[in-house]
Amino acid sequence: MIDAHLHVVDPATSGPDRSGHPDGAWWEAVDASPAAVAGRLADSGVDGGVLVQAVGAHGVDNTHVLESALALGDRWRSVAAVGELDPSPITTVEHAAAGGAAGIRLFSIPRPRESWLDRDRGHDVVEVCRAHRLTPVICCLAEELDAAARLVEAFPDIEFALDHAGFVPIGGDEAGLAGLAAHDNVVVKLSTGVFDDSTLDPASTVGRLVDLVGGDRLAWGSDHPQVRDRSYSELADLARRAVEGLPDATRAAVLEGTAARLWFSDLEQPDLG
Repeated sequence: MIDAHLHVVDPATSGPDRSGHPDGAWWEAVDASPAAVAGRLADSGVDGGVLVQAVGAHGVDNTHVLESALALGDRWRSVAAVGELDPSPITTVEHAAAGGAAGIRLFSIPRPRESWLDRDRGHDVVEVCRAHRLTPVICCLAEELDAAARLVEAFPDIEFALDHAGFVPIGGDEAGLAGLAAHDNVVVKLSTGVFDDSTLDPASTVGRLVDLVGGDRLAWGSDHPQVRDRSYSELADLARRAVEGLPDATRAAVLEGTAARLWFSDLEQPDLG
């Protein structure tokens, strides 16, 4: 089992919240150190994870997330971030690649007045991702998914990931997600917030996403420790219960195989039957 969406924060180098998240500086209320996060995964039977840049805490200074993944070992990867206001996004991506990143988060929250994802900046970032074999990860609100779809369409040979299912309420207005999911080079992250915001129960939420996206294009990620109202073991158990009714191969893909394909290509891939 691989957790495709985790965060780590260094309190000594973090600043005021930069993301506009309603929780504000959430990392002040929880131990978000690499050792603490890794320990919670190990205690819960999760083999490793993807550390995603905590933009609220560290902006696009990706030093801590890169160093943390390297220090934790082979079962850990990092996804660095760039954003609309990054003064030198290409340099940021190059630095992340040199630091061992497995992906680049195109962070577009709060929503800009005009999306940059499908403009030159977004295209240039993806081109550099291609050169370094980094997975581009789109993080935007539902209102920007049309622009995300145009970006994905422009690079049909590159596999993208989408954070938090684009903040679309499953069982509600899914039009933006459906439009993006029509492109078969997009993987949707099934994070805890997707379960929480859905109008359906967890198993039905997964079933709906399998129908919408495909079982081999979903990857579970807890969003821990930003999600901290439950223990980590409860988040992992929620995912296990939600997928238990799926065929074995689909269940394995959601919980491990798809994340392994996107971010752990150098390791032996799990047998998905």
